[in-house]
Amino acid sequence: MLKPLNLRVAALEDASGLNGELPRFSWTLSGDAKAQQAFRVVAGSNLDDLAEGRGDLFDSGRREGSWPGMVWDGAPPASDRAVWWSVALWDEDGQGSGFAPPVRFFTGLRAEDWEAEWIARYFVLPAGRDVPQGNRYDNRFQARPADYLRRAVALDEKPVRVLAYVTALGLYEFFINGARVGDHVMAPGWTDYHTRVEYQTFDVTDMFAAGENVIGVILGEGWYSGRIGHNQRRAGNHYGGRPAFKCQIHLQYADGRVEKITSDGSWQTAQGPILYSDFLAGEAYDARLEIEGWDKAGFDAAAWQPVEAFIPEPGAPLIDAQRVQPAREVARFEGRFLHEKGGMRIYDFSQNLAGYAELRVKAPAGTVFRLRFAERLAEDGALYLDNMRYAVNEDIYIAGGKGEEAFKPRFTFRGFQYAGLVIEGAAESEPEITAIAIQTDTPVRGRIETGNPLVNQLLSNIVWGQRGNFLSVPTDCPQRDERYGWSADAQVFWRTAGYNMDVEAFLNKWMVDLADGQSPEGAFPDVAPTKPLNPYRLTPQPGAPGWGDAPIIMAWHHFMRYGDRDLLVGNYDRFVAWMDYIEAANPDGLRINRNNNNYGDWLNVGPKTDPFLVASAYWVHLADLMEKIASVTGRDRARWTALGARLRKAFVEAYWRDGRLISDTQTAYLLALDFAILPEALRGAAASRLKALFEAADWHLQTGFLGVRHVCPVVADHIGPARAVDLLLKETYPSWGFSIAHGATTIWERWDGWTPEGGFQSPNMNSFNHYAYGAVGEWIWSRLAGIDWSEAGPGYAHVMARPVFDRRIGHVTAAYEARTGTVESRWRIDGESGAWELVLPPSVTADVELPEGLGAVTVDDAPFAGRHLRLASGAHRFRFVLPG
Repeated sequence: MLKPLNLRVAALEDASGLNGELPRFSWTLSGDAKAQQAFRVVAGSNLDDLAEGRGDLFDSGRREGSWPGMVWDGAPPASDRAVWWSVALWDEDGQGSGFAPPVRFFTGLRAEDWEAEWIARYFVLPAGRDVPQGNRYDNRFQARPADYLRRAVALDEKPVRVLAYVTALGLYEFFINGARVGDHVMAPGWTDYHTRVEYQTFDVTDMFAAGENVIGVILGEGWYSGRIGHNQRRAGNHYGGRPAFKCQIHLQYADGRVEKITSDGSWQTAQGPILYSDFLAGEAYDARLEIEGWDKAGFDAAAWQPVEAFIPEPGAPLIDAQRVQPAREVARFEGRFLHEKGGMRIYDFSQNLAGYAELRVKAPAGTVFRLRFAERLAEDGALYLDNMRYAVNEDIYIAGGKGEEAFKPRFTFRGFQYAGLVIEGAAESEPEITAIAIQTDTPVRGRIETGNPLVNQLLSNIVWGQRGNFLSVPTDCPQRDERYGWSADAQVFWRTAGYNMDVEAFLNKWMVDLADGQSPEGAFPDVAPTKPLNPYRLTPQPGAPGWGDAPIIMAWHHFMRYGDRDLLVGNYDRFVAWMDYIEAANPDGLRINRNNNNYGDWLNVGPKTDPFLVASAYWVHLADLMEKIASVTGRDRARWTALGARLRKAFVEAYWRDGRLISDTQTAYLLALDFAILPEALRGAAASRLKALFEAADWHLQTGFLGVRHVCPVVADHIGPARAVDLLLKETYPSWGFSIAHGATTIWERWDGWTPEGGFQSPNMNSFNHYAYGAVGEWIWSRLAGIDWSEAGPGYAHVMARPVFDRRIGHVTAAYEARTGTVESRWRIDGESGAWELVLPPSVTADVELPEGLGAVTVDDAPFAGRHLRLASGAHRFRFVLPG
């Protein structure tokens, strides 16, 4: 029987709004049926009716089809609605599933629905603070104290429905009658605030009552006016000089009347205990300044000041509904006291993460607790802080003397595994410290475990690298003064990212950021959002090869993983503009010009690959992808087919000499082979030369960011799977295993981030949480586990299964919740015998390619003599004998 799971609209379980689009419904399939034969989607305003399959807003009726999704094709739903929806399915035998438990989404507000104003504390000096007063709010960072905002409103009766639409230029926490609304952190997230900002929608019906109600907000600087990026000449104020807030609350009463509460000049503001809160400086909090009851009825706000309602410069941004899951606290790690060093108590949380620490103390009023954070310890046991550059990452808590007190910062985060605590004064009890990890709460979709401890730790490091850097945008690192959304880091990692977590909505949002950063000439940016990278440019910094190419690459990966054409269709003209930008400057078919900051194979070790070869190889790859994208979206492919042929010819003529590439490096051959640039007649020679280069390096890695993704796929296909496993399991420098052998719990930025001979690499650029080298995860999933996508059925409607069975791995147990359902792969080797089970969800088929040389193969208890077969949905069991 079929069962629909993971009901979503616009790839979200609780969408904040539709952004002018019709709802896109999706679900996944489970159960023992072979296929979905038909479905029926209903949507309405009454939850009880929906549970029985009655929808007053939309009813698709029964529709034939095996794809688990559809687009609302009725009359568009009105704005400002909370809508419930459900789906029922029928299998190939006509048996129905019944309707799934209904799921809610919000239609949100249209641009013309907004009546609220942007409000902020009165204007301040360009540095973002008041005239120095010699008080607690003065600080060396010129960082602003958090703003406390409130508005009291009297209601004659309790409303029957209340929806709140909330956003900020900066960061906010939202309160109603003393209770915090939602569990979001770092809301509303990072966008190009000069272009757009996203809002969140909350159903706060149960939080309002008849009588006096109080709406409260705590407002921080965040990405908007706080310090971000590594340019200390322009450390902050990239978008504006003060944070601002906007909200609109719609209250509906039993008689149908709707009342609106909006942010306007009637609100009040004050400063409170948050002396400042900044991403790079940290947060200072004085508990003696807490304002009891400020967000509750009955509070005397006579001393509070009026806010200013204003239009942000250079103009009010677009306000879009949030496209991605909110950031949340996702894990906690108790601190383990290690030792004291120079008066600082050192704690280890056992995991490098992005987030903050919660401190529990009991101390007299005025006792100061200073927390510093680091990823590593120096040789003498002190915190290693040099690689933080200008990021101070210090939280300061001043006790209020109120018994047991708890503190965690609101508007800052950093990357760390260790914390150091200095106490100025005398604590009355032993402090307790807990690390809290935060991330954009993308649902976990993949779970994998092997029989090799090193591989398991590598998989964990990859996941935690993703967790630490997927915060509103895919950042490069969470600890130092950078934290940009670098596009090449993301594109090489994107296939891996999608196995670990559901990144469909995440890319929907970030692709808008990338598009917002595209220049009028067609250049995509190196980073998105773009503003802080180079604050002296009037336009975004145009992207380099491999970086500016990322939108096309990731959009194709998005289609292959989720079967969603929207990014391809909606951005096709932007992709063409980028291709035009490259081609106009390079008429000879080699990518020599308009490479901007041509980073090449960034941070490789060993021989350097010619960056123009890398650029030209990526151009060939883009031409191939554009040919596929044109086909999928119904455009003419001829331009891209011809371009690919012309670029391949130019590449071979320029870079192939005497049986090898003139840039004779691992990365050069990896790109030439994986992008199928060389003609068939030359690929054997290229593979032989690549093997020789690995042998000369004693099977160590010499690639950088762009080459690393291709290592195991190319080695497995062109040299041999056993050699790819050799590289995976290597523990000597440089390798993935080397960092693990030296305590890594995330992926390092550099192969030589630390070595016994040289110690720490340059503190000017040496992150220990940088996910790019974790791109090997896609090979572990696609080949060791044997769960790969296929162009024959994007969205995992069809699976390619080419497992690699290796005694050193022992066993693999993997389950991936694909767009269509959960694909499971489990294999185990016992001596000479092996067993593999592949489970395909309903409506999903697979092509299987067994490894060469297996003996005595059976498939579902029947002898099998070949290597290739096609499977229908359901569970399939293989038994085999390993050679040798």
